[in-house]
Amino acid sequence: MVSVDLSLPNWVEEWARGAPDLKVSPPGPKSKEIIAKDRRYVSDAYDRLFQFTMKKASGSAVMDADGNVYLDFSSGISVMNAGWSNPKVIAAIKEQAENLIHSMANDAYFDKEAEFAELLAEISPGRALESSFFGNSGAEGVEAAVKLSRYYTKCSEHIVFMGSYHGRVGNALALSSRVKFKYGHGPFPSGVFFAPYPYCYRCWFRQEYPSCDLLCIDYLRKAILEFGGPSGSLASVIVEPLQGEGGYIAPPKEFMPRLRRICDERRMLLVADEIQCGLGRTGEVWECNSTETVPDILITGKALGGGVPLGAIVAKKDIMNVWRPGSHSSTFGGNGLSMASGMAHVREILEERLAERSRVLGAHAIERLNEMKDHHEIIGDVRGKGLMIGVEMVKNKETKDPLLVPEIQGLMWRKGLLMITSGMYGNVFRIAPPLIISREQLDLGIDLFESAVTETEKRMEAGR
Repeated sequence: MVSVDLSLPNWVEEWARGAPDLKVSPPGPKSKEIIAKDRRYVSDAYDRLFQFTMKKASGSAVMDADGNVYLDFSSGISVMNAGWSNPKVIAAIKEQAENLIHSMANDAYFDKEAEFAELLAEISPGRALESSFFGNSGAEGVEAAVKLSRYYTKCSEHIVFMGSYHGRVGNALALSSRVKFKYGHGPFPSGVFFAPYPYCYRCWFRQEYPSCDLLCIDYLRKAILEFGGPSGSLASVIVEPLQGEGGYIAPPKEFMPRLRRICDERRMLLVADEIQCGLGRTGEVWECNSTETVPDILITGKALGGGVPLGAIVAKKDIMNVWRPGSHSSTFGGNGLSMASGMAHVREILEERLAERSRVLGAHAIERLNEMKDHHEIIGDVRGKGLMIGVEMVKNKETKDPLLVPEIQGLMWRKGLLMITSGMYGNVFRIAPPLIISREQLDLGIDLFESAVTETEKRMEAGR
């Protein structure tokens, strides 16, 4: 096997190579000025985890308005897989903007839309998904997948999973399980049934893998499909091959193939939501590939656009072809800028072998984090694949009581490390840096994380 270069690409700006580098205590005066204006005029709906304002970014580093440079372990929630300000993506956007921005793809043909769809077909799982529909976000992709699965099967019900997250609008929100996102927005459409995801660290049935033989799948087959309430009008099973917002949960290898068999037996479509876990993040171009599972529809977004809003579904041709002209549409789907940016970003992921790089760096990070877990009582679990790693924080290992983590997150931010959380209890840190991060920067970030954990444990001990 050819070795993978784990240094930063040569295009990364010099200021970004020394991340983190804090000039003033964040938030600085310029950030505070912008934050004050934002709070007056912009909706409070945004989470705003970090109290600074972004100015620019390069590689795996972000600079704020006051010149502080942060090491980014979030990739803008798994968007910037090929790195912030990747020059090939920037060049593609500039070139396209000079010729055409709005492609009017709903009413005319556009070369880059056809070329991008061809590329997605060539890299689809098993090269079996040959037709794409482009929208503006992953959530729009979920909406399209729901509509297409219903249109194709002439059925209206869906199986989704506890801990799932598919978006915050319409059907996508109905398919998501966390109360925080759904609170106050009901009622939701009927016909959505939640099955247990194989969250082995907190098994719903208090079993141990592999002796459990995936009891959660048997529960889906018996308790839900046979006795749990569906009317028999089941259109699809919609699943994240590696769960994102639910806590970066990597299921056992048997999970996806067994779902595939259930769908085939009951003539349901298998819809893989790879919005967060796809495009190299887990060490595979698509996480479905790790179990050789070919879905009927694949949903992609986030990294698909290289930072420009973009989402898509990629489906088997016979399924996509049931849609007649006008069955679905998007004014900005196939937009000139998003097609140019997205195609450049996906090609960069493929040509620079970023999935392989993610696999190598991820194995190194997981080894280090497991060593940390052995020395820290509040690190309960380390899991994931590639550079999609979850670290679950607990009050102690025996009870597994979730530990609230804003204090740790704040400590890391003030040290110059950006990490965001996930999980049904909000207690799972995501380690998901750009896939071009160097091994040295990855190790530095883990060191900063451990220092924040150590400080927190000392404060907890002192408070007893």
